[in-house]
Amino acid sequence: MPTILLDKQGAVATLTLNRPDVLNALNRDMALELNAAVEELAGDASVRAVILKGAGRGFMAGGDVATFHENIDTIADTIDDLIGLYHKAVLGLSSLPKPVVAALHGPVAGAGVGMALNADIGVAADNTVFTMAYIGIATIPDGGSTYLLPRVVGRRKALELAMLSEPIDAATALDLGLVNRVVPAEELEAEVMKMAERFAKGPTTAYANTKALINHSFESENMAAHLSAEHAAFLRCAVKDDFAEGVAAFVEKRRPEFKGD
Repeated sequence: MPTILLDKQGAVATLTLNRPDVLNALNRDMALELNAAVEELAGDASVRAVILKGAGRGFMAGGDVATFHENIDTIADTIDDLIGLYHKAVLGLSSLPKPVVAALHGPVAGAGVGMALNADIGVAADNTVFTMAYIGIATIPDGGSTYLLPRVVGRRKALELAMLSEPIDAATALDLGLVNRVVPAEELEAEVMKMAERFAKGPTTAYANTKALINHSFESENMAAHLSAEHAAFLRCAVKDDFAEGVAAFVEKRRPEFKGD
C-alpha cells in the first residue's frame, strides 16, 4: 500500500499521508514517496494549489518510533538517512511555487508539527491536538520546527512548547498563530477544498513570488536588499498575462479571470 497518495482534480492536488494504522508515522518509505510527490507537484504547472492532509483519525503522529527501536543498534545511520529524506521533503514543500493548505485533524505530533508549519495555510478541525513530543524520546524537534516555531510564537513560547511538550488544543493553536482557522471537524474537508479552489483560480505567479518573498524575508540582509527583491518580483509578475487581466478587470469594474500564467 502506498504511504503517500497524490490525487489531482482540476487545478487542485491533494497529497495524503497514508499510514492510518500508525497515525501516519513517518518512516523511510513515506519520506521517499513524499519527496517524489513534492517533486511531481513542483513540475506540474497544471496544479495551482495543494492540499496536505492525513488519512485516518489524525494528521501525523511524528516519526515511526517502533522503527527506531528495531534499529537501535544502528540508530545513527537510520536517523541520518530518515532525517535527510524528511528535510528534503519539507524544504521542497515549503518552496513549492503554489499555495499549500494543510488540513489538520486529530493528533499533530512530532514531525507532524514541522510538516504543518511548512504549509502556507493551516486549517484545523476543532478536534486537533498539537504536541511537540520529541522530549519524550530525549531528542530535539526537526523538520524546521526550531526555525519556524519561534518565528510564529516567539522564542519563549517556542521553548515552552518544545521543552514541556504539553498538548495544545485547536483553539489555543489559533490564538498562538499555529493555524489560520479552526472549523468543526465535519466541515474541515469542505472548508479546505473551498480555500484551495480559491487559490487555484488565482494569480499563481503572484502567489509564488509573494510566498518566496515572505519565506526569504527572515534572511534578507536589510530592508534595502529586500526592497530590491520586491522590485524584481513585481517586474516578474507585471509581464504576465494575469497582471494585464487584473489591471483590465479593475478598470472595467469586473472580476478578473486569472489563468495562472
